[in-house]
Amino acid sequence: MKIIFLVFAFTFTLFAAHIDEFASNMGYHRDYKSALSQAKKEDKVIMLVLVGDYCPWCRKFERKTLKRAKVAINIQNNFIPVIVDKYLDKGKYPKKYFSQVVPTVYFIEPKKEEQIFESLGYIKRNEYQELLNGVTKTYKGMK
Repeated sequence: MKIIFLVFAFTFTLFAAHIDEFASNMGYHRDYKSALSQAKKEDKVIMLVLVGDYCPWCRKFERKTLKRAKVAINIQNNFIPVIVDKYLDKGKYPKKYFSQVVPTVYFIEPKKEEQIFESLGYIKRNEYQELLNGVTKTYKGMK
């Protein structure tokens, strides 16, 4: 029984470490409140990426879309990105942004914390680049 518990605990630690490593390498926040504060200061949209530690589509989305140079540059220039695990980080982001589907990305206007757009599931990099440009254009039109 102790061995099963240790394996289970070790597995959760590995998944949390993966998200922390991704966030650190890509310049993403791990804390919604700090992202919100920065978004208000810089007048940028929050890009809240909701993932699951068990989700192979989340890893693929991170690897094949979010880490790609053009997408990563667009995100850093126009958004305040934050990544959270939907279960492990529960309570560390607003409940209204909980989703059954992962990956889910919420684009949030910082002043009123209202959702501008939501994307569900894995999206290829070219399509995601277009989505990012559309969200940026929508946000600028809201001002």
